[in-house]
Formats: sequence, C-alpha cells, structure tokens
Amino acid sequence: METFIETKYFGNNQSAIVSPLNTELLNADSEKFRPIDFLIGGYGSCMMNVMDKIAGESGFSLSEARTEISYEPLPDMSRLDKINITCYIHKEDYSDEQKQVLETAATKMCPVGNSLNPEIKRTYHFIYGK
Repeated sequence: METFIETKYFGNNQSAIVSPLNTELLNADSEKFRPIDFLIGGYGSCMMNVMDKIAGESGFSLSEARTEISYEPLPDMSRLDKINITCYIHKEDYSDEQKQVLETAATKMCPVGNSLNPEIKRTYHFIYGK
C-alpha cells in the first residue's frame, strides 16, 4: 500500500507536512525545526513503536521510554555521517533476554532506520531505570 505525505512550501524557509492520518499541519521552519529534525524524531518514534510491538509479541511490554538522538552531517552537508542514539527505558528490571529483544527490535527492525543509507555510522546506548 502506497502512502502519500503532502509537503507544502510557503516561502521564506517555511513548510508544512500533512499526513493522510492527521490533518494538522506539522510546521517546519529551517531556522527553528528543520526538516532533518523530522527524520531524526521519526527515527526515535519508530524505534520505540517497534520495540513495544516486538515486546508485546514476546509476552511483555515496553515501559515508558524516550530517545535522545544527535547527528552529524558530512563536511559538505550532503547527508548524515553519524547518528548517536541513546534510549532511556523507565523500567529497569527487564531480564537479559527481554533487553535483547528490545535492543534487537530497535537496532534491526525499525523501518525508518532500515531505510537510511547503510554508510551512516550509528551508535546505540540503552539505559534502563531512567
């Protein structure tokens, strides 16, 4: 199934994104919230959604969680060079097997992450109990 996302450009570095599932405009201002921020934010959101889905399929659930993601472009600014992801998971008493399920889901099964150029260097850190 093909999905269409509409992007509108208004001039002066102002644009907005509309999803077929949400009629609210997501505003992008290259001075305040750049388009790359949508990609990075989407990556974090995707990781956590996949972690929760795979955890559920494995008989447990993901607790409250958040990601902090930093990135560095190549010197010529043509694409991302490095992405550093820290995932803070509120619950700390997951078994080692459950942690492996969560971490594999985040690092190997996220459609956004899997769609990125494989040359982008990525580091992942998972912190439990935060």
